[in-house]
Amino acid sequence: MSHTRWELSRERDAGESRAEPPDVVAEREQIRLAYALGQLVHDRRVALGLTQSALGRRLGMTEDEVESVELGGTLPLTADLLVRLAAALDVSVDLHVVSDGRNTVVFEERAA
Repeated sequence: MSHTRWELSRERDAGESRAEPPDVVAEREQIRLAYALGQLVHDRRVALGLTQSALGRRLGMTEDEVESVELGGTLPLTADLLVRLAAALDVSVDLHVVSDGRNTVVFEERAA
């Protein structure tokens, strides 16, 4: 048997033009948004000079829960979490949801 060219499953699947089931597409998008939100939270926390513990106190969460948010491990994303993050990080949260799956989440600093 010759293994001169290994194919990843996604390459093999792409060759077959097989569409993913809608529930898989939706879950993949939730994961992508959770990671994007986590990076935003981390970057803003660092910019404010807050530790995970300090941000946790502002959010009413534990340090481990803040770490989970920053690592993209908080699913599903809830309106309550977004509202709490906006208040704790002094930002506006813009969640743009569109039918084609190009959803975005952005933080904007509030004007002083």
